[in-house]
Amino acid sequence: MVKLLFVLMNEYRLWALPQALAALERRYPGAVEGRVYSVREINADAGLERALLADGAAADMAFLASHGSIQNLYCFSRLWEALEGRPVYFTSTMGDELAELLPRLGLEPALYAALDSYYQAGSPADLEGLVLCALNGRFGGDYPLSPPSPPRGQGLYTLEGFLPPEREAGYRARMAAETRPVIGVLIHDHYARTGNLEHVDALLRAIQARGGVPYALSDSFAADHGTEQGILYRMERFYRRADGTPIPGALVVSYGFSLTTLAGREARAGQVPASVFENWGLPVIQGLTTYFSADEYRRDIRGLDLVSLPVCVYQPEFDGQLISVPYAVTERTADGRKVCLPLPDRVTRVAELACRWAELARMPMPEKKVAVIFHNMPPRSDTIGSAHGLDTPETVFRVVRALESQGLRTAYSFSSGAEIIARIRAAVTNDNRWLSPEAALERAEATVPAEQYQGWFDRLNPETRAQMEESWGPAPGTVMVSGGQIVIPGIRNGSLFVGVQPMRSAPERAEELYHSTDSTPPHSYLAFYRWVDEVFGADVVLHVGTHGTLEWLPGKEIGLSSGCFGDICIGGVPHLYIYNISILGEGMQAKRRSYACILDHLIPSMDDADTYGGLTDLDEAIDGYYHARQARPAQVPALLERIFTLAEELEVTADLQLERADLEAEPEEGVARLHRWVSRIKTSLVRDGLHIYGQPPEGERFDHLARALVRVPNGTVPALEDSILLAQGWAPEELRAAPERLYPDGRTALRIVDGAIATARRLFARLSAEGYRPEAAAELLAEEGFPGDTTPLARVLDFVCTQAAPRLRQTTDELDLLLAGVEGRFVPPLPGGSPSRGNVHILPTGRNFYAIDPAAVPSRAAWTVGQTLAEQAVDAYRAQKGEPWPESVAIVVYSDECMKTNGEDIAEVFALMGVRPRYLGQTDKVVGVEPIPLAELGRPRIDAVLRISGLFRDTFPNVVELVERAVLAVAGLDEPPEQNFVKKHTDQERERLVAEGLSENEALEQASLRVFGCPPGTYGAGVSKAIHSQNWESWRDLSQVYTLWSAHGYSSRFHGQAMPELFRSQLSSVGMTIKNESSVEIDMLDSDDFYSYHGGLIACVRDCSGQKPVSVAGLTADPARPETARVETELARVMRSRILNPKWLEGLKRHGYKGAQELSTTFDTFFGWDAAAEVASNWMYDAMARQFLLDEETRRWMEQVNDAAVLQMSERFLEAHQRGMWQAGEEELRAIRRIYMDMEGVMEDGFQ
Repeated sequence: MVKLLFVLMNEYRLWALPQALAALERRYPGAVEGRVYSVREINADAGLERALLADGAAADMAFLASHGSIQNLYCFSRLWEALEGRPVYFTSTMGDELAELLPRLGLEPALYAALDSYYQAGSPADLEGLVLCALNGRFGGDYPLSPPSPPRGQGLYTLEGFLPPEREAGYRARMAAETRPVIGVLIHDHYARTGNLEHVDALLRAIQARGGVPYALSDSFAADHGTEQGILYRMERFYRRADGTPIPGALVVSYGFSLTTLAGREARAGQVPASVFENWGLPVIQGLTTYFSADEYRRDIRGLDLVSLPVCVYQPEFDGQLISVPYAVTERTADGRKVCLPLPDRVTRVAELACRWAELARMPMPEKKVAVIFHNMPPRSDTIGSAHGLDTPETVFRVVRALESQGLRTAYSFSSGAEIIARIRAAVTNDNRWLSPEAALERAEATVPAEQYQGWFDRLNPETRAQMEESWGPAPGTVMVSGGQIVIPGIRNGSLFVGVQPMRSAPERAEELYHSTDSTPPHSYLAFYRWVDEVFGADVVLHVGTHGTLEWLPGKEIGLSSGCFGDICIGGVPHLYIYNISILGEGMQAKRRSYACILDHLIPSMDDADTYGGLTDLDEAIDGYYHARQARPAQVPALLERIFTLAEELEVTADLQLERADLEAEPEEGVARLHRWVSRIKTSLVRDGLHIYGQPPEGERFDHLARALVRVPNGTVPALEDSILLAQGWAPEELRAAPERLYPDGRTALRIVDGAIATARRLFARLSAEGYRPEAAAELLAEEGFPGDTTPLARVLDFVCTQAAPRLRQTTDELDLLLAGVEGRFVPPLPGGSPSRGNVHILPTGRNFYAIDPAAVPSRAAWTVGQTLAEQAVDAYRAQKGEPWPESVAIVVYSDECMKTNGEDIAEVFALMGVRPRYLGQTDKVVGVEPIPLAELGRPRIDAVLRISGLFRDTFPNVVELVERAVLAVAGLDEPPEQNFVKKHTDQERERLVAEGLSENEALEQASLRVFGCPPGTYGAGVSKAIHSQNWESWRDLSQVYTLWSAHGYSSRFHGQAMPELFRSQLSSVGMTIKNESSVEIDMLDSDDFYSYHGGLIACVRDCSGQKPVSVAGLTADPARPETARVETELARVMRSRILNPKWLEGLKRHGYKGAQELSTTFDTFFGWDAAAEVASNWMYDAMARQFLLDEETRRWMEQVNDAAVLQMSERFLEAHQRGMWQAGEEELRAIRRIYMDMEGVMEDGFQ
């Protein structure tokens, strides 16, 4: 008897295969014994996993079918080991997996092809043929074989069934002449072959009900090369008119995967393959299906099961699809089959999205209505248009001007972005502190009467209505309500509405932060979006900048239901969203939870920070010292005294925890540390202003950004500065290894590197003068006469001229593609990420960006970086505490960083624990983890607690379970507790839980938990909300808020259960906290998320452990040279290189209102860091007060462009003093009080 093992994900074959085996047993008794396993069931049952591995060891042959990713089978690597030496039939929808394993299957090509033909045909009879073919081909059988079933279920499909071939031409002609919106629906022939079409029929009917005409095609995924088969072939045949124009106005893809990948489109070096939909120019809606039953979908906050998530979301995003909702669930029929059945209201939503996008494309611009929405976080008058790195008022001005040029009807034309803000502030905003209800009604350009809102409210399901009434009282509530009407913040201008996204909560609700995490949005929030859609009648909505609150509203984590607030608000209106290319994770949230088409935008230009003021004096004194050591030794003592005095006056010594006594005891080392520190500050990159949508940087700002893009390698193209050093005859790594080494010309290695930067500036200025002609680069090198190897530099300069500069010039695509989106056309996809991290290939911007494959976390490159970060963290702890290592660390892990780095944070966690990823062959697909032997590790295994973001929970559930497997692998080792802190803490926690009454298994499940986050369906850490509300007294209050928002466990067995005692117990042994950043495009003072997550974690660890932890920030902007610094040191670097740098301030002054807003929100973030983590120094407050408020010229500019920012900053400075965070001088206090009083008067007068 031949023993066969089958491990499958496809539900139809899981039903059909036992029938086939039973039929074979009846025909050929005792010939074969087959064991059939479902991947979903194996993952949910540890006992089943053990049985699978035992059957694998005993099997003569195995059949493995991967649907989406082999990582979906958690025990794949162990199963593969168990099958070693036995033949395996393996198939996968992922080409890289198939290519990697095909040579290792032990099957002759002809036999594999025969087996594959039977498997793909897939009926019970075909699966009988699969088994018999294997018996004949590998085990000497001679069984009669029928050929595989011929292809079926292909062609044009209607609600009456498949059209016969002779009717196809006439049907196509009828569709081409149709005057209603035609919606193309792509169906996989597997649905038709297995009689699984009820959900598709429901979708076709819903399109008809919405006024569209469904036009459905069914075929296999993609064409076999050289054959007239596949969905792409049939699209060309049936979906184009004779003149080549598309017949449909929009497409719905009713199944998963990336058709671009399945079509075999390969990326050329430095290129990204074009989407298969790009030459169609149509919006493409991705209809989701899930293996959840209807009841599971209703109950499960996740929205999609873990197998459907990559298949229906991640992979289609590579093609540029717009992610919608699950229109079908999976139910078992009376005969035991599992089939797709429609979710009626979700089918309606998919149909609405498709029809409204198609209608948008048919509508002439003069007939369109466009709603443009500014964000406003926090909801104050100084923060209208809040967005990272984008001048939103000027962007909207340019967008409106472009729309008007295409025919959009407006009542008047704006003269500038400043006018747009002025008009909004003259109407109604979210900040109406100085406005009476009567005045609000008088100024409002739009209102919603209570009875009209009641009608919208009554359409909600009873559960949602109850939630809103519990949070906000009976409709219409009190927020933004005047005289019984809800006021709509914003202005109308003909067919244009420019609105301000309504406030997510209300200041008077701050107390909720201490006991609730899932408050619904107020009635006014829902009213705003319903008014935009149903009263104003927007045909398209454009959200401007990174980011708003819509995509973070309570509800399912993905695959929204009709009870999710994001779905309730945005509905089915076409949605465009301008987003920063380097903030990838949050952008994916907008795509997946608000059905947005992303329009990514370029990062601002960046320049070297250089030195200024006293830092210049210190830098020059250090230079003089090194020259004097070589040429004028008698001057050294005087220069040392000047260096030490300047360093103390500037408080640079505090940055480095240096005392005068340290400097005097070891002056050479002291100067070396100061030298390294000043060099680190001056070589930091600082943003030069903000980006304006559709506008490439100009002049020097273009040159500076082009140079910033090649500071690190781009693939095989080397780094600019290293290439210059090689051309000058230096060895870059030698210079960096000994930065204070003095060379014969009196320069240190650091100064030589600085010289390379100066040379780079000069080279780029000359290239710019030549228009970045590729020929100019070669001419330039010849003229320079470098003494060393110029080959690497030639490659860099050629790359700049042929790739970086042209792609930057194409930033004009941003506006062009925005207009394409408003016209209902396809916006092409490109990867998102940090352009300055060696990613020139993700430019140009304007694209509908996408993220990474979560199965490749951590990648091989990330594993290399993560190991370095882990050792740097241990070194930082040792330097600060004088102890060899911490027993445990706590690390903040963001989805955004994980996407941009392919999992460097996770790699660092693994390296600390002493486990390594196991990869599928030579790919980056992670299929497991394995402990690193202690002898190889060279230190104990350090425990790690992860505080993940809500977005990480939604995006990387596979990685959460991978971390769990790493913990269990290490905790199960037979090692002494002093060498394995993971085991030590797990055992201690398990014993405590058993003593409290839990069983051994239950106790182990909880004791091995290391991943915590916010509650399911919610987002954030709560701390920033508490600080903005001013409803806190000390860092202990913020620790309390942090615990409420963070103490929810995640693993294969838990999904967000509140576990505050376990969370705080895990933190009690933490000695270090970590939060890493991956690019120079963002830093710790750029967002309140940084202090909310990491600052809050520091407060919570301090509260739980009884001591303030060592806290570090990693930076991997150059993955080849990671850095790790104390949070206090990193804050000082950001303060000196950016915040206090005149370059930054002057750059912001070009942007008026938005520039002043940046100053206000930056100080908010600085204040939040100090409140939560007590990491700021008094000199920082003093310096910012002097530079921003007490400097007459700067303050007058702020008062002119954004007076509310002056009020906010002065109020925050006074709060810092009142709370004892800033020890201000009396003179400064009096001046700031006067400024505050003056500005409050201005506000009150302005709202009369």
